[in-house]
Amino acid sequence: MDEIAVIGYPSKYGGADTELDHQIHVWQALGMRVHLIHTGEIDARLREMRMAEDRGCIVHEPRDWKQVRGKLVISYCNGGYLEALPEIREQEPLATLWVNCMTYLFDREKERHEAGLIDWFIYQTETVRDKAAKDLHALNPELNQVVVDPYFDADRFEFRSNKPEDRFRFCRISREDQWKFHPQQLWVYETMTAPVLKEGTILGVNEAVRDKLTGGPGRQVPNWIRALPAGSEPVEQVYARSHAVIQMADPGLVENLPRVGFEAMATGTVLCVDDRGGWREQVLQGQTGFLCADQREFVYRGSRLAFEPAERRQMAENARDHLASRWSLEASKASWAAFFDRVAAK
Repeated sequence: MDEIAVIGYPSKYGGADTELDHQIHVWQALGMRVHLIHTGEIDARLREMRMAEDRGCIVHEPRDWKQVRGKLVISYCNGGYLEALPEIREQEPLATLWVNCMTYLFDREKERHEAGLIDWFIYQTETVRDKAAKDLHALNPELNQVVVDPYFDADRFEFRSNKPEDRFRFCRISREDQWKFHPQQLWVYETMTAPVLKEGTILGVNEAVRDKLTGGPGRQVPNWIRALPAGSEPVEQVYARSHAVIQMADPGLVENLPRVGFEAMATGTVLCVDDRGGWREQVLQGQTGFLCADQREFVYRGSRLAFEPAERRQMAENARDHLASRWSLEASKASWAAFFDRVAAK
């Protein structure tokens, strides 16, 4: 078992596609040949990834399902994969794997599990397995379920411990989805106190998000906060100047394992986030960042980060060490290798 066929395509943006990009390093480090078969067209943005030229992947024509014969087939939360699964299974792959990057099951996914078209469900955290395993078993008692530790390539980001202190700079980064934003997020930013002027950057703001943040159409975000569409500024630049990620989601949203968390840890940007979901896996309370139960705690913790720069810098160092030990290449290789052994034994 030395070949894996990826249905979908890695990207610099989006949680699932960026994670896929990082995991390809692990599979190749384990000696596997990686085939990429996209469900859509490979546009200029994807060609910029140079997956064949620089990364050694074998890129096939989109939807060329005959290439999966005899191979492990995997997809990261790609709807096109779910639609094509009946055709893919006709090509007799070694096994079909599915990584759902959310914390819930959507309707088409449930249909494919119930029909027995997915052999292995891969979780990224124990938290999500505890939440979803019972429902999955009810849909398909034969489905194999396993937790595999992902890899994050921290070398892509520059760690900065001594950022300018003339202002307290914070950020929040997500896709343009209203559920990613708490309606009191701006209240938190406005209520936080700091020994210097505050300055914020929000990436992932469209018209609907802006209305949710401000409380209605036509209202403006304070001029000391830059509210920008996703991708309008390289995230590396945002992290380079930000002391903290202060990120509060809608109460109904539970994050899986946010890539923003990994990026923040890699860049020396301290996490101040919701006390639920995958954030609990990434943040050691009071050591690498802060987990907050409600908006008032966000105000308190955010203000503390502003007033205690030495403590904040120590948290940033701790977070970098936590990332390097918990989600390193070697740790992830061991986890993936153990999983592949289980697949081979079936």
